[in-house]
Amino acid sequence: MKFKTFLKKYSYILGLAIFAILLSKTNIGEIFQNIKNIKLNYLIFALLLTIPMLINKALCWNYIKRKQDIKYSLKDSFLMYCSGLYLGLLTPGRLGEISKAIYLKKDGHSTGKSLVGVVLDRLSDFAFLISFVLIGSLFFFSEYKKESLIAIFGFIFLIIIFWISVKIGLFKWFLNKLFNKLVPLKYQESWKINFQDFINDIKNLKIKHWLVIFLITVFSWIFYYLQTFVIAKGLGINIPILYFAISVTIAGLITLIPVSISGIGTRDAALLALFTPFAISIENIITFSALILLLSLFSALIGLICWLIKPIKL
Repeated sequence: MKFKTFLKKYSYILGLAIFAILLSKTNIGEIFQNIKNIKLNYLIFALLLTIPMLINKALCWNYIKRKQDIKYSLKDSFLMYCSGLYLGLLTPGRLGEISKAIYLKKDGHSTGKSLVGVVLDRLSDFAFLISFVLIGSLFFFSEYKKESLIAIFGFIFLIIIFWISVKIGLFKWFLNKLFNKLVPLKYQESWKINFQDFINDIKNLKIKHWLVIFLITVFSWIFYYLQTFVIAKGLGINIPILYFAISVTIAGLITLIPVSISGIGTRDAALLALFTPFAISIENIITFSALILLLSLFSALIGLICWLIKPIKL
């Protein structure tokens, strides 16, 4: 039991351990030299692309809230959304981003209603990443074309099943059963009220609303791909853009696993495996991964400023 508790509390150490192993196999001096030699105008342009990307993400969250009849200005949504990024950087799997819901709860909205935007934002990201990887794998991993097609149809089937289960109430029934077993008895009344608010707002979304959320998410990721591609060019990394985007996407998916902080170690390992066919040095790959982390740090810095402008007690 003690070992399980240790894993639960310190799972992020796995990512740091992977990073330490990779670092031991590199020439650290060369990594610093790569950072020193990066084309500065490329790096600045990549950092500046963070701003429209964050505005786009805040716009998506604002759109979801408006469909729930929760009205905030884009400015307030931007401040709250970016504050969540600041806290998300400090937590495994970016779990700190749930703080966005705390802003809504403070303004009188139920916990269930407040969590809808957070959950849909993460689901939309996940759906795009999975879709992009599966479709892209048909072009670049031809030896697995049959498996990719099966996975694509399986993913579409799961989406259809999820949609039907929400509409007919099966999803609600399943979660009710699950949480009745997991939630302590004294919290179950509160849970039922919040859960009902959550389900009602999900059910009120029509297909066109889901499509708009997904399309806004696509634009956000286009900004991210541009950022990372510009950084790669600044380091002299030349990879076909579609393969590059798929690789960055896979690495992004892996960073969602809560075994590291900000993807340190897990992102590096994923990129190393994916960039190997192009004979890129491990030092250049780790430099590239470190600069992706810099993008996250820059987002978190914007988030810290937003947090100072619009703080909230956690």
